[in-house]
Amino acid sequence: MRKSQPSNAYDKVLTSVFGKRWRAGSKEVPFTKDDLIDAASAIGLRIKNIADILYTYRSRSALPEALRAKGNWVIASRGPGKYAFVAVKGAPTVEIPDHIKIYPIPYAVPEIVAANLAQDEQGLLTIVRYNRLLDVFTGLACFHLQSHVRTQVRGHGQIEVDDLYVGVDKNGQAYVLPMEAKDTREALGVDKAVALTLFAKAKYPKLICRPIAVIRQAPDLFACVEFEPATDLAKVSVLDIRRYRLIQETEA
Repeated sequence: MRKSQPSNAYDKVLTSVFGKRWRAGSKEVPFTKDDLIDAASAIGLRIKNIADILYTYRSRSALPEALRAKGNWVIASRGPGKYAFVAVKGAPTVEIPDHIKIYPIPYAVPEIVAANLAQDEQGLLTIVRYNRLLDVFTGLACFHLQSHVRTQVRGHGQIEVDDLYVGVDKNGQAYVLPMEAKDTREALGVDKAVALTLFAKAKYPKLICRPIAVIRQAPDLFACVEFEPATDLAKVSVLDIRRYRLIQETEA
């Protein structure tokens, strides 16, 4: 994620929306999809997919400087077509420190799969599954349930989970592991912890939720992040971060 960015159309749209709604001391600044459309129209910008503005600042770019000057903000969902800039005390994204130890794991993707693996999010999820990264990271026996699951949560709107696992520990306790996947150069926002938790509570209330994110830092290097389950952005915390490198047999 870039730390600063030149003024561009998306910056102008978001800065305009924030400036009209923000008041001194605000901890939450609500806005709607229509506010984005009106702000874009005011500067002569026609955007076919208005949601791309939100995705850009959640996963690709830092918020405009005008917003960052007033604190750390996260864009949170508040229902269909409704959003809010929410002030957070810590960083709005999770950074993976370079000094974290890297653990080797034998590369286990079958040769025929590896030869035809897509270089996209689907490929990332396939690598995670075959190499059993969640089993290693969590210490659970994990079982893949479904990919790209969507559900509507009241007060939040639609939530999409990139991948979904269930797991069992050595005592027979059952867990649900909703997973967010991020590829190289994509940012992991703390709002994802809330979305994963809300999803699990809505769909699997009888299972213990362990929200997980997997970030591909390089073709053979993956970082796994576990969040404390939280439905409030102010209570989001990271429980554990580990990095794993996939090693071919000849490298072991």
